[in-house]
Amino acid sequence: MITVLQTQPPLFLLSILLLVVIVVLWALQYVVIRYGKRAFMLARRYWCKFEQYFGVDRRLTHLKNSQPKLYQFFWQRLHVEHFHGLSLTILFLLMVYIAAVFVGLVEDVVTSDAIVALDLLVSQQMSLLNEAGVIHFFILITSLASTPITILVVLLTAIICWVVRQHYIIIGLLIAVIGSTVFTFLSKMIFERARPIDILLYESTYSFPSGHATVTIALYGFLAYIAIRFSQHFATQVRIVMATILLTVLIGLSRILLNEHYLSDVLGGYLVGSLWLLVAISVTEWLTTKDKINWQIPWSNKQAYLVGFSIISVLIGTLIYAGIYQFPLLA
Repeated sequence: MITVLQTQPPLFLLSILLLVVIVVLWALQYVVIRYGKRAFMLARRYWCKFEQYFGVDRRLTHLKNSQPKLYQFFWQRLHVEHFHGLSLTILFLLMVYIAAVFVGLVEDVVTSDAIVALDLLVSQQMSLLNEAGVIHFFILITSLASTPITILVVLLTAIICWVVRQHYIIIGLLIAVIGSTVFTFLSKMIFERARPIDILLYESTYSFPSGHATVTIALYGFLAYIAIRFSQHFATQVRIVMATILLTVLIGLSRILLNEHYLSDVLGGYLVGSLWLLVAISVTEWLTTKDKINWQIPWSNKQAYLVGFSIISVLIGTLIYAGIYQFPLLA
């Protein structure tokens, strides 16, 4: 194994990258689980001291008396007791920021900025791994975000939501998947960027942005959000987040390693997926405030078994899809 890594520097760098990602995520998970709640309580305590020191209450009272409409607007945006306040404000600001970053990335790609040179360099290095055994592993990983598996995951998730009588969650799920898919398709048609020359698995669509990267964030990110909302344990919620981040990194890396996409294609897909994920979460939280969704429902054994059956079905479906459709393309 060491000899292989020494004779193939890209494989060595890939191994180091994966190791660093796993170690960082594990360390971050440990720190958040151990100190997360304590840090949150400490932040709230310092905020209260900040309010007292700067006399925030007096300033707000003065603003309320002099500019009641302006006060009402800002108070509604910063209120922490309901979703329409600080939560929605943060989500909206994140959406604006992600959209701005995406526009900047598009400009760099269109004007052939430095990132395009980096794209070509990374693509050339990945071409050296075409015969490596790691290719087969990443074909399985990339199949998790393929169209057939995406449809399977959406159908199984919708069935679970229907069985537990939380039908309105499906609205957010469809917004995340359909919205991001349509946006990605239109972007491909607009930019018409050719895929890398040394592509391993033939694709008939254009390259920018990566549809697999998009659906990874939009779909699996929304599934993680659902699992977090239903979970009652902080440690479990943190582990769900870290596992989702790892899956996101692996699928994005698979698109680059297989030379299906350039690095900037994957980054663009991440941004598009994140944007639609935030839209879907916002709509779902709004439906929650309207008492359309109950996250505190008790789960029966049959419902839990259904979730386990769905996960196993997706894994088996991924193996079948990769074996029947993906692996033959290597020949």
